[in-house]
Amino acid sequence: MALIPAKPDGRPTVNIGMLGYGFMGKAHSNAFKTMPYIFWPDAARPRLKAIAGRTEDKVAEAATRYGFETYSTDWHDLLADPDIQVFDNVGPDPEHFGPTMAAIKAGKHVVCEKPLALSAQEATQLHHAAVEANVKHLTCFNYRFVPAVRLAYEMISNGELGEIYTSSFRYAQEWRTDPDATLPTPAGALSVIGCHAIDQARLLVGDIAAVSAVLSNPVSSADRGEPVDAVTSIAEFHGGATGTISATLIAPGRRNRLSWEINGSKGSICWDLENLNVLRVYRRGGTTSEGFAEVIVCEADHPLVGPWWPSGHVLGWEHSHINMLADFVRAVAEDSPLTRTAATFADGAKAALVADAITESAVKGVRTAVPELPGTSTGS
Repeated sequence: MALIPAKPDGRPTVNIGMLGYGFMGKAHSNAFKTMPYIFWPDAARPRLKAIAGRTEDKVAEAATRYGFETYSTDWHDLLADPDIQVFDNVGPDPEHFGPTMAAIKAGKHVVCEKPLALSAQEATQLHHAAVEANVKHLTCFNYRFVPAVRLAYEMISNGELGEIYTSSFRYAQEWRTDPDATLPTPAGALSVIGCHAIDQARLLVGDIAAVSAVLSNPVSSADRGEPVDAVTSIAEFHGGATGTISATLIAPGRRNRLSWEINGSKGSICWDLENLNVLRVYRRGGTTSEGFAEVIVCEADHPLVGPWWPSGHVLGWEHSHINMLADFVRAVAEDSPLTRTAATFADGAKAALVADAITESAVKGVRTAVPELPGTSTGS
């Protein structure tokens, strides 16, 4: 029998233009190339149309490596191409605001890595511009798309923990421990990783009303404008719960540890990115043998798991990006909303408002209220 040609894939395509080609460029490209066959047969097919970056030899290599059709050293070329539907900004943090705002004005749907901007003012401007332009918009808080985190969200939303009393959120890495080490970003602990801890707190416990914070620089020198090494804050939530939110770049041995614990009237849950498939659950039952149980969140009936592997086959860090970007591409292809738990530019701006309040609290040494995002209400 002769070989038979495969049937063409007739699903709709969504054309992607990407700014940036480094670590996150690899993660996003992997996600776009993976989602068509994992979410078969319903997923649209991302078409990697063009990639842009400053250095020609590196962006040319990235285009070939990641599978983009074209490349440019000028990101404006992505906006000038009428075929490009999505502008995906994975460039350096200082380049998040300007190119993303220009993409919105050009009518592109926009994806932007965290932090959405370097200030709450800029992040708020991006949010309002995207809403006014009626384009889809996503802030890349990818940990919202880890199955264990989504299961925790559903448990809390369903009242399984009862009234939330206290919580703690911490993101710890080690790469600033050596003051002579090359820094992957000029951003400090609050901006580069603290925004993830803030977003997890907002997703799981709710909007934050006020903070009291301390910034510290045991390694870096704030006088020389070097990054903040660590931040510790107490958060007061609108729902009445309290908690801590902290971030540190000077935790030896912690390569990439985002962790949290949430305590309620009916029980507690905790999670750790370094063991991302496991959600630890404690339910008050009144028995002498009660204790935390480890739930391996890899079953088909768990949130976000169904399209993936058979029972017990664990997922990894990259799968959170695939799940997240697949949701965004679906929304663009169908002209439908993102899922309720996806982080829009509103979430990126709200995280920035909390971060600015933390900084203000630390500088002034006072409890600081977190302002509402203009045009929204608490919890929206």
